[in-house]
Amino acid sequence: MIFVDRSVPRRVAEALNTVRGDVDRLEPRYRHDTPDHVWLADAGRSDWLVVTRDRHVRTRPLERQAIEENGVGCFILAYRRTLDPWGILKLLANTLDEMERRFATTERPLIFTVSGGGRRHLEDRAPREAPAPMTAPQG
Repeated sequence: MIFVDRSVPRRVAEALNTVRGDVDRLEPRYRHDTPDHVWLADAGRSDWLVVTRDRHVRTRPLERQAIEENGVGCFILAYRRTLDPWGILKLLANTLDEMERRFATTERPLIFTVSGGGRRHLEDRAPREAPAPMTAPQG
């Protein structure tokens, strides 16, 4: 399952779920005020691929701990210019296959950053060789 947190517009998650059928979002599964470390721990235990725009999950102690201790596979959407929901949906459509491939083949925990320009890198606390940046299909 792909789990989209509250930082991604609800309309984007719903549109993605319409075509995929395996996308869930924070609400209504959790209350809006559920702390991130709670649902992150659940995501790791449940083997959900997490999509967020909250780049601070890698630096907030409780959230980072939840990611590390529960083997979360977290993909952070990062872009310099503001994207409207359509732009975010296009970014996900262009990169989701690669996210799923990385989720399936990379040891967790992992935090993978997906930029609006289509370049991605893997941030990993384990001393392994990081994969070279990749370019998303343009279009």
